[in-house]
Amino acid sequence: MKAATEYLYDHVTPKVLMEDMAFGEDAPRPGDRLPEFDLPSVDGEHVRSADLVGKRPVLLVTGSYSCPMTASSDPLLKELYEEFRSDIDFVMVHVREAHPGERREQPRSMEEKIEHARALKARDQLPWPIAVDEPDGRLHRALDEKPNAVWLADRNGFIVYRGLWAGDETSLAQALHSVARGELPKRQESVRRVGPMAMGLGKMREMTRESGPRAQRDLWRSAPPMAAVAWLADLYRPLPPKWRTFAALATIGVAIAALTSGRGGRATRTRRD
Repeated sequence: MKAATEYLYDHVTPKVLMEDMAFGEDAPRPGDRLPEFDLPSVDGEHVRSADLVGKRPVLLVTGSYSCPMTASSDPLLKELYEEFRSDIDFVMVHVREAHPGERREQPRSMEEKIEHARALKARDQLPWPIAVDEPDGRLHRALDEKPNAVWLADRNGFIVYRGLWAGDETSLAQALHSVARGELPKRQESVRRVGPMAMGLGKMREMTRESGPRAQRDLWRSAPPMAAVAWLADLYRPLPPKWRTFAALATIGVAIAALTSGRGGRATRTRRD
């Protein structure tokens, strides 16, 4: 587990982005118990693992206000919530800000973090409880610090499925269906990236722009290709986030093909001359 002093950051870096792309060696895995927690919620109550275990399965989701992956996956999660709310408890844990900026700074106090979590709940109209992790990320660090991961536990608190990205709707839906029937999911882990990343990139510029100029500059410095695709994808609103990204990639592909074709034609004419 990373030390608390290394957990908070004010600038996204290539290291942060790379660490988001895979579960770490020490990350809880299927067969492990969910870490215990007792955290305040945005509604003034407390969300306790002890109150959840022994009753129903639990889907634990990490997220933050400035996280494009959270913003893009929340609509899918709300659809799943409506389908499974009678069988499975949904809980989101608001963690550190994924893309802090001048208008959405990295919170250093519980009061600031609760404010961010309330803003997220209101913006995305989330119907499930949002627990607010401690500023030093004690629970998030125990869960491997991923920005928008999911952990599905059975009624006894044992993890039966984990997903690197909440936006992997197909794998998560299959796992929820199995658990709702009292069965183990056939697929107990998902690290799929293409679909969820396409969704997140479609919201990336919108979220970093809302967070502040620093968040936008940090993305361009840390991952220029990602920032370029996000910038182009934003031009295709109001398409759904995933299709914005696909449209951006198609545009880039057409531009490259046209450029290559033009160079090839000039080279052929030169040889003939």
